[in-house]
Amino acid sequence: MLFGVKLANEMYKPWATWYIDYERLKRLLKEDDDDNTGRSTPKGRRNPVIWTEKDESNFVAALDAELEKVYEFESHKYADLKDKLAATEARIPSDIDDSASAQVDFDSFEKELDRTLAEAQELEKFTRLNYTGFFKIVKKHDRLYSKYSVRPLLQVRLAALPFNSENYSPILYKLSSLYVYVRDHKAGLPQELQPSGTLSQAPTSSTTTTFKTFKFWVHPDNLMEVKTFILRHLPLLIYNPQSNKILNLSTPDPTITTLYFDNPDFQLYLEKLESRETASSVRLRWYGKLNSHPEIFIERKFIDPDDKDVVQEQRIPIKEKYVKSFIDGTYSMEKTIRKMRERNAPAAEVEKFEKVVADIQSYIRANNLQPVLRAVYSRTAFQIPDDDRVRISIDNDIDLIREDALDSTRPIRDLEDWHRHDIDDMGLEHPFKTIRTGEISRFPYAVLDIKVAMRTGDKKIRPSWVKDLMSSHLVKEAPKFSKFAHGVSMLFDDEEYINVLPYWLSELEKDIRRDPEQAYAEELNRKKFGDQPLDLSLKALSSSPVVGATSNGAVASLLAAVGEQSGRHGRQESISISLRSFVDEADREHQQIIRGGIDEDEDEEDESSSSSDEDEVEAVGISSRRSSRRHGKTRSRKSWFKRHRKASDKAFKLPPGVERPKRLLTQSGQVMVEPKVWLANERTFNKWLQVTVLLSALTFGLYNAAGKYNRIAHRLAYTYFILTIFCGCWGYGVYMHRVKAIQMRSGKHLDSPVGPIVVCVGLLTAIILNYYLEG
Repeated sequence: MLFGVKLANEMYKPWATWYIDYERLKRLLKEDDDDNTGRSTPKGRRNPVIWTEKDESNFVAALDAELEKVYEFESHKYADLKDKLAATEARIPSDIDDSASAQVDFDSFEKELDRTLAEAQELEKFTRLNYTGFFKIVKKHDRLYSKYSVRPLLQVRLAALPFNSENYSPILYKLSSLYVYVRDHKAGLPQELQPSGTLSQAPTSSTTTTFKTFKFWVHPDNLMEVKTFILRHLPLLIYNPQSNKILNLSTPDPTITTLYFDNPDFQLYLEKLESRETASSVRLRWYGKLNSHPEIFIERKFIDPDDKDVVQEQRIPIKEKYVKSFIDGTYSMEKTIRKMRERNAPAAEVEKFEKVVADIQSYIRANNLQPVLRAVYSRTAFQIPDDDRVRISIDNDIDLIREDALDSTRPIRDLEDWHRHDIDDMGLEHPFKTIRTGEISRFPYAVLDIKVAMRTGDKKIRPSWVKDLMSSHLVKEAPKFSKFAHGVSMLFDDEEYINVLPYWLSELEKDIRRDPEQAYAEELNRKKFGDQPLDLSLKALSSSPVVGATSNGAVASLLAAVGEQSGRHGRQESISISLRSFVDEADREHQQIIRGGIDEDEDEEDESSSSSDEDEVEAVGISSRRSSRRHGKTRSRKSWFKRHRKASDKAFKLPPGVERPKRLLTQSGQVMVEPKVWLANERTFNKWLQVTVLLSALTFGLYNAAGKYNRIAHRLAYTYFILTIFCGCWGYGVYMHRVKAIQMRSGKHLDSPVGPIVVCVGLLTAIILNYYLEG
């Protein structure tokens, strides 16, 4: 979509006159003039546009006027929002009790908050659209008239008129506190919005509670809307780093730095992606900048050996000066343990602390772990105090930076230290412009993490607004997403041990934004089958006689389940509309299993109630280059499926009006393949051509130099000529086979070891015969 059309569609109509006049600036560029369109003159010559100094001055003056207009309006509106919040806050009685709160008109109070929140959301969108518009028009100007560069001037003016640098966190914090007041004192609120102390649904001591984690990506265009949506239901958690404990609402969202550990073989990365039971993670974490000496925590997460669905966490605080010696094993927190004993801490507490220290340290030493990746991001957290039934965090501005010293000749960080001083000593912040290309990967989206408390036997996701958010067009589901796995796959992809990649890499090439009307239609279609969606995962289908494959027998079971649920709700309408999509989904999952695209255990995990803000040890689905053992497993499954599919086709009859898909979902649509895949195939073909040319030169050189009567040389030349023809044909055949496999999204092996073996054996035989016959 052209930016001019996007701006016209998305601008807030009451503020239309205050947006950048993009069309006027385009007209000043003379982009639509006949002389600038490249049309041919009667003589067939191209007539260049005439751009004078006066034109340049007019454009720069108009651009500066638009910038001042936008800045003035944004500053005025931002101050107006603060004044409205102050006026709304003044309506709260100074003596907050039941009698005083009864005099407050909570309906009008809440409506005023909603209007202010909506206006803040529109102002953030206003800022984002105008900021993009200025850079778009300047880029267009510099492309058309490269003699004049306006971009440096724009950056100078933006520094003087920084309308894009407003921090909306203070406004959100204030709104959050006011919404908390409404939730605490307004009568008649839904039960899920009331304080946890009055909830009959709050877990009791006899109730076993676990937390189910859901992860999503959020496009930057939708980030503010997602925050404001959550803010209506959960208060913001305010990070206050000050030692005097004074609450400062102007504090921005905290910046979190995490250093992930791994070894040169990337053992932890592979264990995570391959869903091994030994999967674990070790990391250092702190809030803010390291040069301000924050509290540092070293953490280890691992799967409980007694309960595979529970993730255990070990965490200890450590001072910066002891981190290096702790990693090296020369310091085992002796000073901390001695202080605990001096203040008469319980013996069990001291013993537990010693065990955690020993476990983490021994794990680091046994696996030769070292810091390899730094993740820096800003976190916005939402949770009702003392109520952990719903915990939500949003991580944005995610920067993943190499922190390794794997190559001792070219280490990224100092070999004698545990972190990068070029980042921490200088206090670098997002977007880390001074970091060299190849050492940093900027994740394009924000990560939404939702943790919902689930009581034993409770399968419903509560509250209902969480379900609305999860199914909305604002978020893109990303189960098992891990910053650590993503960073390693993006920054260490040239390492020989990185032969497994996360499944979500291909999703980064797509636009995750969805049309609201389309998302709403999909949600209505899903609700036709009841409040609880059918479980179409591989785990559910594996209970059918056709284990691990979506033959027609499995589809028959699926149809029976759909029919049973539709009948249970008393619905008589046809299910043919959604049945086809269910069949396609089942076939898609089977096809991805064949090519190693979906892990069979890729259903969502539960974590224990003691888990912390982020579950980094969840098993993550993988989508490329499995091990030889895994390939053998998928080949046998595929052959079994082919043998039994024909018999299943005859045994199963589709209902009237339902047709079997003629093409799998994975084989339809545009083929999205990275250029490096095509280029790798072409490089292999070029190598075979080089071998062919070398052998042909050897063949004709030997044949011409042998003379008429040297039969041995002639026979060897014929042998080399046969190998030459084989190399050319084999290289072309392999090239075309791989092109077809890529286009068809095939999961077959692309390695072809027969050709090189034949060439090597042929050459070796010719050399041996040469020595034997000449001797």
